[in-house]
Amino acid sequence: MSQSPLISVIVPVFNTDKFVGMTIDSVINQTYTHWELLLIDDCSTDNSVEVCRGYADSDPRIKVISLDRNSGALVARNVGIKTATGRFLCFLDSDDTFEPEKLSTQVAFMLAGNIPVSFTMFQRITEAGDFMGKGNVQFQEEVSYRQLLGNPAFSIITLMIDRDQVEIPIVEANVVKAEDYVFHLRILKQGFKAKGINLPLSNYRFRQGSQSTSFFGNAADLWKVLTEIEKIAFPVAAFYFGRYLWKGVGKRLILLKQLSDLNKSNN
Repeated sequence: MSQSPLISVIVPVFNTDKFVGMTIDSVINQTYTHWELLLIDDCSTDNSVEVCRGYADSDPRIKVISLDRNSGALVARNVGIKTATGRFLCFLDSDDTFEPEKLSTQVAFMLAGNIPVSFTMFQRITEAGDFMGKGNVQFQEEVSYRQLLGNPAFSIITLMIDRDQVEIPIVEANVVKAEDYVFHLRILKQGFKAKGINLPLSNYRFRQGSQSTSFFGNAADLWKVLTEIEKIAFPVAAFYFGRYLWKGVGKRLILLKQLSDLNKSNN
């Protein structure tokens, strides 16, 4: 794989010392070996940075960057984007993991079809790392900018971008909490369509109370994205927002069913 293109994996890190080792291991265990792992520590107050440095000391492909002050995951990710040297970019949160074939499957798919942006499916795991259920996003073979409006069709931890074809956006630090969604919109607004791989190659660790589990908070953020950032006129924005609510109810029901099944198995 030494002649294969370099893939940069960008991971913002903040107070996840219980999980970040598993995140790093999932990159080390990739069947595709030509990667660099950029761990951007956002002034963690636990042992996260020590865990990261321990891995970096034993593998030159792993680099740890420490921010001067706590700035949030968006700023940390932006630092990673500016530091990355790989042709391909992908992202991982410091409590999530990749399946071993994630990088090899995705980069082969993109090279074969000269694809600028791709995504995979994901599955949920518990805090302990046990399988919880399939992701609650319906698979789409391709997603355009307009199809993405009101329809967050993929997760950033499943994304891969070819920097030879795509200008990587730097999202401002004062944007709404839905920064991943804004990032995706700005990529596809360049005229690209994201192509999908119908395989669950990323694992999202479900943690009670996390930002991404708040349906109403996410809905408010999405409305701000549509009206304040994308500046879509009210009637059209209302249509896209309605699409989000309709799909969101279905996603929420799937999640509640998974939580119910998990509680039953633990009793």
